[in-house]
Amino acid sequence: MSQSLTRRINQLAEKYYDEMVRLRRTIHACPEIAFEEFETGKLVAETLEKTGLVVKRGVAKTGVVGSLHGKKPGKAVALRSDMDALPITEATGLPFASKNPGKMHACGHDSHTAIGLGAAMILSELKDEFAGEVRFLFQPSEERNPGGAPYMIEEGALDGVSKVFGLHVLAQAEAGTVGFCPGEMMASADELYITIRGKSGHGARPHHTIDPVVVTAQVILALQTLVSRNLDPFAQGVISICSIHGGFAPNIVPNEVKLVGTLRAMSDEWRNYAHKRIHEIVNGICFSARAEAEIKIDLGYPVLVNDESETAFAESCATELFGGDRVFRAERLMGAEDFAYYLQKVPGTFYRLGIRNEAEGITADIHNDHFTIDESSMKAGAAMQAYLAIQALKD
Repeated sequence: MSQSLTRRINQLAEKYYDEMVRLRRTIHACPEIAFEEFETGKLVAETLEKTGLVVKRGVAKTGVVGSLHGKKPGKAVALRSDMDALPITEATGLPFASKNPGKMHACGHDSHTAIGLGAAMILSELKDEFAGEVRFLFQPSEERNPGGAPYMIEEGALDGVSKVFGLHVLAQAEAGTVGFCPGEMMASADELYITIRGKSGHGARPHHTIDPVVVTAQVILALQTLVSRNLDPFAQGVISICSIHGGFAPNIVPNEVKLVGTLRAMSDEWRNYAHKRIHEIVNGICFSARAEAEIKIDLGYPVLVNDESETAFAESCATELFGGDRVFRAERLMGAEDFAYYLQKVPGTFYRLGIRNEAEGITADIHNDHFTIDESSMKAGAAMQAYLAIQALKD
């Protein structure tokens, strides 16, 4: 039975491939950024309704939830797709390139959405193969903190759900392969905003000033000891100061310097400790220099922790569906993902879908203005999501 089901699902993925390509290209040409996915959400809702699903629009402002019920009542499994684009000017030259200036699907969310719709089409033909509900979560705003996931959850998207699964394209893996990582997979991401205030004056008389530029240099170097001297060498964490603004003339010591950066952690314990040390380090240096500091840490996405048993389950499903040669162990990444919020509520796993094709020149990484995908990978993505849902409802 399992072999006939996997064969059927792969056949249906082939059947709906052209429609997935059409949907992906339509979405790609009209990218919409966080909480502005009105046209994308409309297309998703209309497609789901035509496929026979019960649809709820306007979830978390622009999100869509679709429900597909099997042959009899049972538990619910959720499949998540994110819909938002990035504020990037596209440079691919594709015939379906972005028509919206300064906006681009440079992270693959157009394909995630098309894959989710493809999985709905596949499962709509296989309703007799499962009992219960497959719930499709088409989420706005994955790219912008605080993300759409907590709002989707707040508005009931996970109510009654027993498991949740999601995928993300990976430019480093060959098209049609799938990768899994149990446990901590992606980091938390907090934004740092630090203002160092001194006393301005003439650059030729620095002894009459409190120079925030010099203090800033000391602060930046000292903050690096958070990782080199505070973090266990076998653990993972990152702190990067990515923006510095201060001063306006070559001979004037400014009043203040502003810093913006990011803190990444793979554990809540070190994340909380790092917050404390940032305040201690910055305030300590400023005190020694008679400067003052204002520190703001905006909490971002939490650590994404895949349930180990659900990850093993998903990996076994992938092996049954595609064969072991198309399954790989995905790396842990210091990037962040708001799918982490779903996993805090419901067991599940977040996995990778390879989209690389060097022969076709499809090698650019995500968040790059030349990024695109080998569209044939969407067949694997839709088949995998559909098979996972059926097997999870049987489990």
